[in-house]
Amino acid sequence: MKKKQTDEHTRALEEEIASLSTALEEQAEEMKKKEALIEEYLNAARMVQADFENYKKRSMRDAQRQACLAKESVLSPLLEIRDNFERALSLADSAEVPADFLKGIDMIYGQLCRLLEAEGVTPIACVGKAFDPYYHEALFMDEGSCGDAEIVCEEYQKGYLYQDKVLRHAKVKVRRGDAPPDEEQQEGD
Repeated sequence: MKKKQTDEHTRALEEEIASLSTALEEQAEEMKKKEALIEEYLNAARMVQADFENYKKRSMRDAQRQACLAKESVLSPLLEIRDNFERALSLADSAEVPADFLKGIDMIYGQLCRLLEAEGVTPIACVGKAFDPYYHEALFMDEGSCGDAEIVCEEYQKGYLYQDKVLRHAKVKVRRGDAPPDEEQQEGD
């Protein structure tokens, strides 16, 4: 009888071990699924974070670009005012204008020039330089002595750059056929 009880007890323990083993395997399988799901969620979170970082960078670039365009729209009309000051000051010698008035005009002109310079507006160098359609707008063309070089020989209206971008093209007269001054010096040496 003891043997029968021991066999039954052993069989019951084996069944319990088998059911526990099956439950453990099911739990392990469920853990693997949950770990895969966690990894999937982490990857999704990383992608969302990367997308958000890219969005922030793109938004900053767009805001800077908009600010730059806004500044350009304000600075561009100031160039016409600067041109008018220069015209007025160049005619001051021929007209009978009180010296104090001229001095005041000159001071205002200086303030305007300093403001433009502080904002990053710089004039484009033209006369004697090779013609560059990115910076210059050719109004007239003269034929020179020889060669194919196109050199700016006269400036009608100054051009300006704003942060290395053309704010206004220089309006110029171009002579074709003369070598730039730098090349002429090198040839003579």
